[in-house]
Amino acid sequence: MKKLFLLLILAFFGVQILLSQSIGFSYFFPKNGYFGNPIAPISFSLPISFGKYFQISPGICMTNIGGMSMSGFPENYKSNIPLIGPFQSLETSLIPSITIPVGNSRTDISGGVFAFTSFNTKLMTGNFNEMLSEAYDFQAVNSSLDVSKSVFGWGYVFGLRFNLKVTNKQWIYLAGYYYMGKQNFSLNANITAIDNNDNIIRTEKKYPETSLLYHGLSISIGIMLKK
Repeated sequence: MKKLFLLLILAFFGVQILLSQSIGFSYFFPKNGYFGNPIAPISFSLPISFGKYFQISPGICMTNIGGMSMSGFPENYKSNIPLIGPFQSLETSLIPSITIPVGNSRTDISGGVFAFTSFNTKLMTGNFNEMLSEAYDFQAVNSSLDVSKSVFGWGYVFGLRFNLKVTNKQWIYLAGYYYMGKQNFSLNANITAIDNNDNIIRTEKKYPETSLLYHGLSISIGIMLKK
């Protein structure tokens, strides 16, 4: 009864709900990181159109990430280098869009939120040791790292999607989205280093505020099937 009531309200205001599905390939280019490519079953979304000019797209994608940087270190740390990777991420998103139709094409201007989880994560200890060497002017550094991370991270996503009509029920699309998110990723480091006076230094450092910096550009290409 509630569903019927909602449909009657939408019909009264002239809103038509159209369901479709999009399947494609998404390639991720992290900020200060290494390239990411999709894992089967590639990327999938389910755009729900409310009339001609507005839609909401829930989506899911699984990606191999070559490497990403981190935030939350002291200011003297040059952390704009890849520090985590390779790893896999499972991402879900909810993206509202304003649609501009022109002939057999349409452009979606989008902005929304996403959540993700990372797994099989590996720390790039070589890059981490290099960062420590520059921060404290060590000759050489060896570190042992322990990680405590949250299960999920989240953030914002925005971008454009260009759609071209092939048949009445088939469209092809090219999209670009920029992701800005974080996942809590605190570190404990046991460090052995040699300073410029050839002294051996052993110390422990804790980084409770560090996060995986999930920032980057995603390029997607695929097909949309309308029902």
